[in-house]
Amino acid sequence: MYHFFKKITSKYFSSLRKRVLDFNHEMNSRNKVKALMRNIEVSNLNANEIKEAKSFFKSRGFKLSHTDWHAFYKSMNGEFHKDYIPLGLFKTKISPKLNEKIQWPALLDKNIIYRIFKGFELPKRVVQNINGFYYINDKLANLVEAINEISKNGKQFIIKPSIDSGGGKKVVAFEVTGHKTSHKNLSIEDLLKLYKKDFIVQEFLEQSEIMRKLNPSSLNTLRVITYLNGNGVNILSTTARVGGLNSRTDNYSSGGILCGVDDYGRIKTKGYSKKGLALDKTYSGVKLIGYTVPNYNQVVDMVKSLHVRIPYFKLVSWDIAINKNDEPVLVEYNTYNQGLEVQIVTGPLFGKFTDEILAKALK
Repeated sequence: MYHFFKKITSKYFSSLRKRVLDFNHEMNSRNKVKALMRNIEVSNLNANEIKEAKSFFKSRGFKLSHTDWHAFYKSMNGEFHKDYIPLGLFKTKISPKLNEKIQWPALLDKNIIYRIFKGFELPKRVVQNINGFYYINDKLANLVEAINEISKNGKQFIIKPSIDSGGGKKVVAFEVTGHKTSHKNLSIEDLLKLYKKDFIVQEFLEQSEIMRKLNPSSLNTLRVITYLNGNGVNILSTTARVGGLNSRTDNYSSGGILCGVDDYGRIKTKGYSKKGLALDKTYSGVKLIGYTVPNYNQVVDMVKSLHVRIPYFKLVSWDIAINKNDEPVLVEYNTYNQGLEVQIVTGPLFGKFTDEILAKALK
């Protein structure tokens, strides 16, 4: 009897905890969209659009508590789609069902991708810190050896947290002269100590001249979202992410712009900034529509090969750079914060797979 009640109590508290987390996600989602809409000219939905969006999700088994995200996307690109995926619904109902949450913390460590995706083109690692331990080429090292390894390279570097560096948080580009860095004139030792543990130092990736022209100060990348089902890996969408003026990162949240990319690697839409600006050209003056990503077919082949190595996740967002030889390079991948703002330029997140994915999330 004791074990029976213990089991019931455990299930009750587990269910209660999930409801609390879901409520928090929904509140955070709504607060986020309200904050985004404060920076743009809002196009409110009409009564028919609100009804259509709510009816669509209701017919698929989901209750749409509000249509703020639909209004946001319409405000940004002028288009209403009933099947835009709201952030709250994605985080509470869809992502947990399609992606195994228990795998997230470990497999998303940027230090681990060198093992999971061994054999694929990756940024060259210089020093890694995993749970406080330094590594150089998979061998344990100490702080002094790590400092010397960075110093002797004498190149441009990127240092960033290996766990949860979404949105460009604490991503720093720096150069080294002796044991001094160009970041706030800190020594290499002091810079490493700022990050404490779980970080990586990589060589600055020399990107394709074609991609560099979009914005010379940043590494401009592609965000490719893939969906794994019984038929294989499917490309849901591709967006080009271009840095803002004088920015070192390409992140949309940090002043960059988003552009949709078609099946042939050509930019098909205007660029959109977080402030709602629709741009025909990049901040460096490059015309966007029709601009072609080099070797896009190799990008597609690469992400399809990558995805089958991590079947724990059915939905994955890949950040791909193009190197100086016009070859694709995996920068990182995301299975939790997948950047739903791509819907501004790609339309509804799941496209023709919407009904299939929503049905899986309902099970």
